[in-house]
Amino acid sequence: MRFLSVFFLITLYCCKAASTTSHQQVTLKEIAEAEIGTQATIEKNHAATFALAYQAKDRTVEYLVVRIADLKIVVKEKIQGSVTWDGDMKIKVTQTPGMVKVDAKPEDHVRIIDLNNYAIQKK
Repeated sequence: MRFLSVFFLITLYCCKAASTTSHQQVTLKEIAEAEIGTQATIEKNHAATFALAYQAKDRTVEYLVVRIADLKIVVKEKIQGSVTWDGDMKIKVTQTPGMVKVDAKPEDHVRIIDLNNYAIQKK
């Protein structure tokens, strides 16, 4: 009788552990929806190591960059402008200036985010 009760308890414990881990896994889409909204557009790089999620509202763009290996948000920002992929490991952020200066150049409002700084290094 003890054997059956121990077996029953072990079976219940194993089934519960398996079901809780599957519910804890978060998807890339769920992260984007929770952080920036349900209408977010998600684009992965060619190597599928990072994903860029962004959503435009009025004049602002809210975006985040997620490292796919561990689904960690490495960059999150809200800007007036645009954000696009610029190669496989670079993101181009173009901000619209509030006031335009006389000697301003277009490249003054462009910033490149190098995702190699956030890559997981293999040992």
